[in-house]
Amino acid sequence: MSATAEYSIGEKSYVKIRYRVRVPDGPFIKGAVEPEVMDFITSFKQVIPGLENRLMGHVVSERLSFTVPPEEAFGPRYDQLVFEKNKADFHFPQGMEPYNGMQISVICGDEGPDVGTIREVKEDTIVIDCNHALSGFPLQYDLEIIEARPARQNEICQEWESECGSSECSGCSPHEIVLGKDNTENN
Repeated sequence: MSATAEYSIGEKSYVKIRYRVRVPDGPFIKGAVEPEVMDFITSFKQVIPGLENRLMGHVVSERLSFTVPPEEAFGPRYDQLVFEKNKADFHFPQGMEPYNGMQISVICGDEGPDVGTIREVKEDTIVIDCNHALSGFPLQYDLEIIEARPARQNEICQEWESECGSSECSGCSPHEIVLGKDNTENN
């Protein structure tokens, strides 16, 4: 089936967009020089909810501009994800000094490593922020829908939908992480 202007984006749709995204009144996050292209399948949390929700019901060739609030993007900022630890608790390689903005792996309970950003290096302590860098910010999208059609069964991976069960799944990899997917069932 080829993409047609009549097909409206809905559940389990293959979607390809040409887009730019920025924090309102801030720099572009994607598409600064020219718009970028991204494709995904709806219903499987491959993109932020606010983007997917605003594409539902739209068709190929439509151009859209909208702002996604933080709650539908990377969530609010949480003060409890900012903490201060003694420098002695860190084991940086010899010759490496921590600096503001440095990203480091942080172990958060049984969840495994996560990324934290050093916000401040003090004399004896380091302030770490484990919030996503874009949490708390609205995101402004300018995009064009360049392809939309029902997703083919071989494009929906078994990890996304348990009833797939087909050896024809393409694009699946044990190294891929599906946003919002609980990976504990694979361990």
